[in-house]
Amino acid sequence: MIRSAALALSALALLAAAPAGAAEVRVKVAGRAAADVRADIVKAASTVCWQDVRGESLAMYLYPACVRSSVNDAVAKLGDADLIAYNAANPAKPLEMAAR
Repeated sequence: MIRSAALALSALALLAAAPAGAAEVRVKVAGRAAADVRADIVKAASTVCWQDVRGESLAMYLYPACVRSSVNDAVAKLGDADLIAYNAANPAKPLEMAAR
């Protein structure tokens, strides 16, 4: 079971071409299954990363890298063994950019 009440998810793009600013989204994790928490983390990372990279000439490359990095960082910060294992078994796939 995940012990933390909430996680502040900071999303930073990996490449220097991405905007310098980072947004923050809170994801509730208390009493929730690892799959549900990770799904919310991916959704939050997708939203924040798209806001950061849209309009960039390389957005289609920056966006997936940003989401993967953000999800992996958030999962690592939580430190929950079940969530870490679930994340390792299910690599992050960003939400479709067209849906944004």
